[in-house]
Amino acid sequence: MKKVLTMVALLCLSLTMVAQKKEVVILTLNDMHAVIENFPKLSHVVDSLREQYPQLLVFSAGDNRTGNPYNDRYPDPSYPMTALMNQIGVAASAIGNHEWDSKVEGFRRQMRRSNFRYLCANMEAPDSMNLHVLPCQFFDVEGVRLGVLGVIQLGVHGIPDCHPDNVRGIKFTRANEMIGQYEWMRKECDVLVLLSHDGYYADVETANLYPWFDAILGGHTHLLVDANTFHNNVLITQSKSKVRFATLVKIGLEDGKVVSRESEIIDIVHHRGENEVVGAMVDFFHQNEEMKRVICRVERSLTDVEELGCLMADAMREEGGCDVYVQNGGGVRFSEFPAGPITVGDVLRLDPFGNEAMVMEMTGRQLADFIMECRDNDETVAPFVSGVKYVLTIDPNDSTRSKSIVMTTEDGKKFDLKKKYKVGTSNYIQTLCGTFEGEGLGVQTSDLILRYLEKRETVDYAGKRRIEVISR
Repeated sequence: MKKVLTMVALLCLSLTMVAQKKEVVILTLNDMHAVIENFPKLSHVVDSLREQYPQLLVFSAGDNRTGNPYNDRYPDPSYPMTALMNQIGVAASAIGNHEWDSKVEGFRRQMRRSNFRYLCANMEAPDSMNLHVLPCQFFDVEGVRLGVLGVIQLGVHGIPDCHPDNVRGIKFTRANEMIGQYEWMRKECDVLVLLSHDGYYADVETANLYPWFDAILGGHTHLLVDANTFHNNVLITQSKSKVRFATLVKIGLEDGKVVSRESEIIDIVHHRGENEVVGAMVDFFHQNEEMKRVICRVERSLTDVEELGCLMADAMREEGGCDVYVQNGGGVRFSEFPAGPITVGDVLRLDPFGNEAMVMEMTGRQLADFIMECRDNDETVAPFVSGVKYVLTIDPNDSTRSKSIVMTTEDGKKFDLKKKYKVGTSNYIQTLCGTFEGEGLGVQTSDLILRYLEKRETVDYAGKRRIEVISR
């Protein structure tokens, strides 16, 4: 009898030891930018993973909207993306800078329709805005307590990369200046992750400053971070953008302690299966024939973002009646475009922000300073131009600072720095640089592009170059 009791005790002890091995499994996405077309495949991936990992959590690291007119110009803007995220069971999302493209009112409506919470610890909104954003959230995963902290990136002016008017009245603090206030979370959970829309390089800095995170699930910089990338013993992920990839994160625990962390890149675009229900939802959201209307043809494939930037700048200079147009590099949302038809929907994807066209008067010298300021304020992406060419020199010891600029006319002649010019840009850039007062034209920049293209049967911008950036 004593032997039997001993064997039973040993068996119970063995079973207890096995039960103490647990795993948290997360599928993380970022910068989806409303590419709803890839959701049938994404949903099938999620379904397949949930069969294997019933407690799977799906997180987004922000920028869920902006980039697809079927979503952004839907009668109820961003409803398609919100409905699809609800359908696949997203558990939480960071706030991306483009969540603010619909202003506070639009974002509030988007949040109220979401079956998940938006997390952001480095913003403070007044109660009157009724945003109810949480700084963090805790999840129970089969007895494992998972803590998630959310943060958003801030640009050179201390706000997210959006129009300043869209976040007026909200206080922001740089993520790495306040994350330390949440170290208490480490003692309150078994696994702690940062859901970050702060960019890969900021995430690396965070890992160096705050190594008590088990993982940083990142976004904003649109990088495909290799599987099992660690910095200062913190796992860091990022899955490019536009629902082309996702990252599967597995965190193993024994006796309540993290003992393993690994990640795997999942290719969504080339996944074979599709969820039929989600496919039907996407088909419904695509019922807008105007988006499919062909307005022009691209004669030769455009293989570089500058070619598209030149096209946009030319369109807005001509239709806006300007001498020069300055188009910020971050506002060009394609890096290439194939030869063939270009539709209304294509133009609204190329320029999805709904910015107003502006005209300012300035001298050639002031224009030179404006271009450099635009480059330094727009995440160091040099602006594309029409009506001028330039060579920009940046500081080799500080790549964020422009040192000098030499401008010429488009045919290579000397540019008159004393002459006054009508300079066009968007209200976003005019506000971002904040140097000159401008006159709004009462029309969106995308509408000027549409007008320009509708007057032409074909356009050819292959090989078009107007800017050069050197470090010296």
